[in-house]
Amino acid sequence: MKSSLSKFSIAAALLLAACTPSVQDQALMARVPQAPPIVAETPEIISKGTIPPTAPAVKVTLLLPLSGDSVAVGNAMLDAATMALSDSYLTASPDRIQSRIILLPKDTGNTPAESARVTQQAIDQGANFIIGPLFSQSVNIVAPLAKQHNIGMLTFSNNRAVAGDGVYTFGFLPEQQVVRMAEYAYLHNFQRVALLAPNDSYGEKVKESLVEIYGQKGGTVAPVELYAPSPANIDAAVARMTASYNNNTEDRRFQAIFIADGGHQLKNLIASLKKNHVDFKKIKLLGTGLWDDPEIAKIPELQNAWFPSSPPEPYLIFEKRFMATYGYKPVRLASLAYDAVTLIAGLEMPTPGTGLTAAALTDPAGFMSPANGLMRLKPDGTSERKLAIMEVTPEGFKVIDPAMRNF
Repeated sequence: MKSSLSKFSIAAALLLAACTPSVQDQALMARVPQAPPIVAETPEIISKGTIPPTAPAVKVTLLLPLSGDSVAVGNAMLDAATMALSDSYLTASPDRIQSRIILLPKDTGNTPAESARVTQQAIDQGANFIIGPLFSQSVNIVAPLAKQHNIGMLTFSNNRAVAGDGVYTFGFLPEQQVVRMAEYAYLHNFQRVALLAPNDSYGEKVKESLVEIYGQKGGTVAPVELYAPSPANIDAAVARMTASYNNNTEDRRFQAIFIADGGHQLKNLIASLKKNHVDFKKIKLLGTGLWDDPEIAKIPELQNAWFPSSPPEPYLIFEKRFMATYGYKPVRLASLAYDAVTLIAGLEMPTPGTGLTAAALTDPAGFMSPANGLMRLKPDGTSERKLAIMEVTPEGFKVIDPAMRNF
């Protein structure tokens, strides 16, 4: 892929799965200090570095919640995007810079309607490309506006349903996480697994993917317990699961439990498993990217558990750089904003000042994103990422199966 900084321009679509934050986002947002809101009409952010005066301007709209319930997440993502723009230009010599990217941050607030309003405003200001918004219902409102003006979108959604027709998802798709974890677990002789998942869209995606991949391999996913988010419902689901285990013969009992939840709910699930006398030495615990939280390593029952994640080394470098620049620890989603702007800054644009082609965005070789490792955008609008398998240890997370370095 032409991801060197020889030519600068624009790219296409990013992360989540609902109008309101998903389970994943709630867990991430809960750990972010509440920063003061940024006013809706944020000034343009001009790329730094020595840019030739003849370089044409390329305007990239950045749709983020800079006020409202998710303000802290939006502010961190804006900081990361600004840092990415500066970093991209400062690493290139002036004679290799062919365009001047200008970020146009727009505050999407709390509603899809507000996302549409500020998107139209950005289009009126000459936007060539859109990064964002954060939630998939807002993507559905913004996408027709972008299509009408032939503007591509790189959205932060992890919902496959919003992908396609010029809209690209840049988030961590739960289906890919499940496949990565399931294939590794099956290969290591965990061929019968049970599932605990919330009864929401995220839980349904995990269930469908896990049942499909295990079915293809000849494994078993049973029992499957989807629960409402309350201690009583969790206790009831876990009780049914343990009863199924105890009532089966040894050769039919599940060997692992796949838990599709994180944050506070994961702690509730572990407490319920303990209450129901689950032997954590006999049953392997498996998770998703929701477990990519340092607090997880402090839960004794999760020692030796496995989960998929992007390679940790590049993210730690990004986190250190961000903290040195801004003085606070970024929310995990901020790394996606950093990678998205870096991707845009490094792609080739056929005609300066215009949008990128689908061919430029979907190069099969992929893109080595600086914070989250190897990924690529696919013609159907989804993204594909190479993930590592992590093991929980008393010292933190350990890579036990590295992410692949090519597609």
